[in-house]
This record gives sequence, structure tokens and C-alpha cells, in this order.
Amino acid sequence: MGRQDGVIFPLVAVVALLLAFFMTNAALLYEAEQKAAHAVRQAAEADELVQMAVFDVKEQIAATAAVTTKQEGKWTYPRGEAVCRWQKETEASVRVFLTVRSAAGLQRTVAFTVALPSLDITEWTEQNG
Repeated sequence: MGRQDGVIFPLVAVVALLLAFFMTNAALLYEAEQKAAHAVRQAAEADELVQMAVFDVKEQIAATAAVTTKQEGKWTYPRGEAVCRWQKETEASVRVFLTVRSAAGLQRTVAFTVALPSLDITEWTEQNG
């Protein structure tokens, strides 16, 4: 019976270490999930800014019936700002270069072609920064 006295402490120590490992792992997974959710929110915010800026650019192009060779515009939104430059490629298309910066600092650069007079987007290229 004397040899069984030393079994309880190592068993409790192993169980305590396993419990500590699982709790630490759960905390690290929670932190990683929170960071991923924040990144998703920032990307959605940048997408929203791009959509608003594209709408405003198309309105501006429609308002200026005779698009000159080059024009620029800047829009400020509650969640960021957009800087835009567009130029007439042909009589039926306008090439637009758009840079959007969100309030969180995320920047997206987009280039697209707008068909005239329908204002449909015919080509879209994007660079994330």
C-alpha cells in the first residue's frame, strides 16, 4: 500500500496541465476568430465604398454629356473617401481609375471601363493595397 501514495499527485498534475492546454488553445482560437471577423468587416467596408464611388462616378459621367479627354473627382463618405480620374477612350467608352481609402486605412484601387450612353461596366480590374 505504500507504493500507491505517489500516484495521486502526478495524475492531478497531468489533468491540470491538459486543462490549462485546452483553455489556452480555446483563448487563442477565439482571438484568431475575432481578428478574422475584423478583417471581414474592413473588407466589406471597402467594398461598400467602392460601390458608392462607382455609382457617383457613373452619375458624374452621365451629368457631363460631352466627356472631355480627362476629368477628376473626389468624394468623401462617412466611412472613407474616393479619388477618381477618368478619360475618354473612344466615343463609346470611358476608362475610370478609382482609389478608395476606408477610415480604417484599407485601400483599394480599381480600374474599369464604362460604355456610353448605357453606363454599363464592360471591363473591371482591381488591385488591393
